[in-house]
Amino acid sequence: MRRCLLVFSSLLFAYNLFAQSADHRLIPYRIGNLWGYSDVNGNIVIPTRYLEAYLFYLGVAAVKQDNRMAMINNDGKLLIPFRYDYISNFNEGVAICSRSGKWSVIDIKGKELTKKTYEEILPFSDGMAMVRLESRWGFINRKGDEAIAPQFEKAYPFSEGIAVVSDKYLSGFIDIKGNVSIPLQYKAATSFHDGLAMVMKDSAWGFIDQEGRVKVGFIYRSANHFSEELAAVKKNDSVGFINISGEAAIPFRYENANNFNEGFSLVKRAGKVGYVDITGKEIIPPQFDAGNDFSEGVALITLSGILGMVSSDAVVTMLPQYALIKDFSDGLAGVQRDGRWGYI
Repeated sequence: MRRCLLVFSSLLFAYNLFAQSADHRLIPYRIGNLWGYSDVNGNIVIPTRYLEAYLFYLGVAAVKQDNRMAMINNDGKLLIPFRYDYISNFNEGVAICSRSGKWSVIDIKGKELTKKTYEEILPFSDGMAMVRLESRWGFINRKGDEAIAPQFEKAYPFSEGIAVVSDKYLSGFIDIKGNVSIPLQYKAATSFHDGLAMVMKDSAWGFIDQEGRVKVGFIYRSANHFSEELAAVKKNDSVGFINISGEAAIPFRYENANNFNEGFSLVKRAGKVGYVDITGKEIIPPQFDAGNDFSEGVALITLSGILGMVSSDAVVTMLPQYALIKDFSDGLAGVQRDGRWGYI
């Protein structure tokens, strides 16, 4: 189930596999249908024995055998036996897992921290995870305690200490104690970013602060949340950017735009995409068929079926030798050539 509201269609053609930084000392590799782990020099550390193998995080990795998942350490020793249908990556010492349709939170020793099992648990955000029980949503903390009992028809992850919740087709906000901080009065609402949240009233979008005060009036057909103190908004048939005071910061001249990331936004005009900086300067005018947001100073692009990348100083490098490229993480990007994967 999708938990976020995307007002604009995505312009991305690749994605980050994991949000948290990976440990690249051990890298999954495959021989035949089985997976193992090698070091960055290609030396085998853990022989191929798994049907699936995932990147190491905090010294542990999830692996799969016979349709069951387990956790191993970097010596290949089992930390948690093969008993789960799903195990997430560990984050701040805890992971989310499921077994026979029941969800719980475990620590690195495999101890289940939740006092009850849930129908679904979503990833932690601001120290809280959404949980579903009897078709209602609530929240637990990292200790596994139920901080807010499941009671809402819909909910969204905490951001900046506040979460969007919905009941009877109206949306509002609660604080980390479960108190309603902004009444459920909007047709739609999204999470807070840069101190402001997008809300819809009478089929138009505006922005409010954490006190519920309207900071940007309800005049936009669609919008993205604030990022780096700018938000992409659509008025009439054009997209531009406003600042947190609601003033136009970048002219309405685009068909679409992504949030700013690392000082740049992916924008679309006349069917092509390029990049604009926070001053509105097009560092790379729209010319590519597709592109990604910047990650570690590099953005992936494609032109006439050929993959490439553009740097923050506007240097374009085409990489026709690769069929697929993933975003950079910790200085490395996964690449595919002739059906095989490696890193650049």
